[in-house]
Amino acid sequence: MKNIAIVVKPHAEEVADITIQICDYLKSEGKNVLLEERTASVLGYSDFTTHNEIKDNADLLIVLGGDGTLISSNRIISGANIPILGVNLGRLGFLTETKVEEALDTVKKVLSGNYKFDNRMKLISDIFYDEEKVFTTEVLNDIVINKGALARIIDIEVHIDNQYVNTYRADGLIISTPTGSTAYTLAAGGPIVYPTLNSIILTPICPHSLTHRPIVIHDDSEIKIRILNDDEKVFITYDGQIGRKMSLKEEIFIYKSPQPVKLIVSQKRNYFALLKEKLGWGST
Repeated sequence: MKNIAIVVKPHAEEVADITIQICDYLKSEGKNVLLEERTASVLGYSDFTTHNEIKDNADLLIVLGGDGTLISSNRIISGANIPILGVNLGRLGFLTETKVEEALDTVKKVLSGNYKFDNRMKLISDIFYDEEKVFTTEVLNDIVINKGALARIIDIEVHIDNQYVNTYRADGLIISTPTGSTAYTLAAGGPIVYPTLNSIILTPICPHSLTHRPIVIHDDSEIKIRILNDDEKVFITYDGQIGRKMSLKEEIFIYKSPQPVKLIVSQKRNYFALLKEKLGWGST
């Protein structure tokens, strides 16, 4: 690992000192430090590296922020096989599991080879209008189809591997990776799925029928979705960060991305201990 990129949550001046310590340590080890523009601004530096340069040259991406910062930072390197080390400045931190006070020691361990990878699957979403692709993106957590604030229940037709499954009458539908099973899916009553399990989770939001329950399918499946309501405001959002309005003639195709996200985690990592810590299991 020669070129180390660093991304800090916007306006997180409170971690400038530890970030500068990490930069100084990396430079002392002969590493090239690549700071994206907003991170350089937080640290008071004028020199920065463009997103394309980070994607083309980085051997490691260090993200200081919450899970949302890691998800947005992953888009910078989308398609590149660059591992990510997440340092948690947020609240839960399922993806950014390293505590800020442990950040420098963790970086030292990573450079000495004392780490392991968690490969986390992503989903691709293609939207077609009259058989022409009009939009595509990837997600690490989830794709959410939901109604506008004043809209009524919407009808969402779902096919899996060209087989009709159901028409959900609901406030919306969440299509989630295992990583995203502890995000919006969990709040909507979906299952917690082990993050490296080969699966996709479909969870209706406030369904009109009690028989419409979350389902878990194999990650090799292809999902096709159509919105059957023409007069309602229906939106689709990706990882809670990108969104667009849907139309009646559009079809959504969702399938596994061939390029997973490589998260660096501790060799002593225990996922169930992480769940207990983050979700308060066993607390009184």
